[in-house]
Amino acid sequence: MGTSGSSKGPKSSSPLVPPGVDDEPDKPLPEPEGQRFRGFRTEFGRAAAGGGKPALSEALRKYARDATYGSSVGPRRFGSAYRSGTALADTLSNLAAGGTAQEVVGVDLSGLTGQPVPVAAQEIARALAPDNIDADQISAAIQEAITEVLPDAGVFDPALLTPDALVQILVEFFSRILFLEITSVAGDAWNKAPDAQHATQTEADLLELIRVVVDKHFSPRIAQGFVNSNRAEFRKLERAAMDEVWREWEHTP
Repeated sequence: MGTSGSSKGPKSSSPLVPPGVDDEPDKPLPEPEGQRFRGFRTEFGRAAAGGGKPALSEALRKYARDATYGSSVGPRRFGSAYRSGTALADTLSNLAAGGTAQEVVGVDLSGLTGQPVPVAAQEIARALAPDNIDADQISAAIQEAITEVLPDAGVFDPALLTPDALVQILVEFFSRILFLEITSVAGDAWNKAPDAQHATQTEADLLELIRVVVDKHFSPRIAQGFVNSNRAEFRKLERAAMDEVWREWEHTP
């Protein structure tokens, strides 16, 4: 994954939701106060130093409750992800049904059939990445989600995009989005890892913890969305699932 130690992370005075990615842009945000990242980064550093999943669970609780100001604020950060997740669902569904995705993203993606899965994933990510600060994060999450779910296919085949596979890709997409955001916020707390092995294990443990809760809350809503939801309704389902993720993390024992 190779995300550790990339920067010091945002300052406590930085906006709770960066401009341009707010899922509720017309709703006022509270002013950030104090050292809102301190508790989260302390626990994250403890996990990186060898504290393992118990320390990561506490770090996630403090991330949701303190660093992001809880479920009424934190999920607003992912407006771009909800839009791109909906577009990803539409694109893959269209390809699975024999379409070209031209009407979805304005690009004919039918030529991806038979290409290596990583190549197809890269092109789909390029077509769907937003033109804002989340472009790299969302592009990476799309590529990783597709290659994680379709690793044994060898080449990209829309026939493999079964309903179950589509749900798995969306769950992996949001798991990766959260993983990338949380590791970015952790900043130099990664420096507590005594060596590369500890850092790598912390990354793996964190992604596993995130996947479990995302799968729990996103899978049923995403499955419902594929059956009988339009774009606006699908985005609402994504946001409702993210709200549930935050509430679970906030109330982790």
